[in-house]
Amino acid sequence: MKIEYIKHSIGNNFGDLIELNENLKKYPNLHDSILRHELKHTNKFFTLSDLKTDLTDTNVDSYQLLKFMLRYPKSFFQFFPVYWNKKHGFIYDLNLILIYILVSCITYICIVLFNKIV
Repeated sequence: MKIEYIKHSIGNNFGDLIELNENLKKYPNLHDSILRHELKHTNKFFTLSDLKTDLTDTNVDSYQLLKFMLRYPKSFFQFFPVYWNKKHGFIYDLNLILIYILVSCITYICIVLFNKIV
C-alpha cells in the first residue's frame, strides 16, 4: 500500500493508494489515527463494512481533528461528496453521499414530527 501526501482533504483510501494531508505530518497522533482509519477500509468501491467504519470508528480524536481542520481549511474538501482532480478524475464518495441522505431523511422526519406536535 502506497501513501501519498496531498495539500487538501484529510485522508482517502483508493485501494492501493492512501492519500493523507501533508500537514498531518506535524501531528503524529492524528496522522497515525487517520492512517489506521483509512487502513480499515476495504479495497472495494462500496461495502457496508466501509460505511460502518466511517460511522462508528472512534480512533480519531474529534477535537484534535477540528483544530487541525480550522488551521488548514483545505482539509474541509474531505466533506465534498463529489469532486474532480487531475490524478483520479471525477471522484464521488458513496459513503459520504449515503450519510448525507441519511442525515437529510432524519432531519426531515424530525421537522415533520415537530410540526405535528406544535
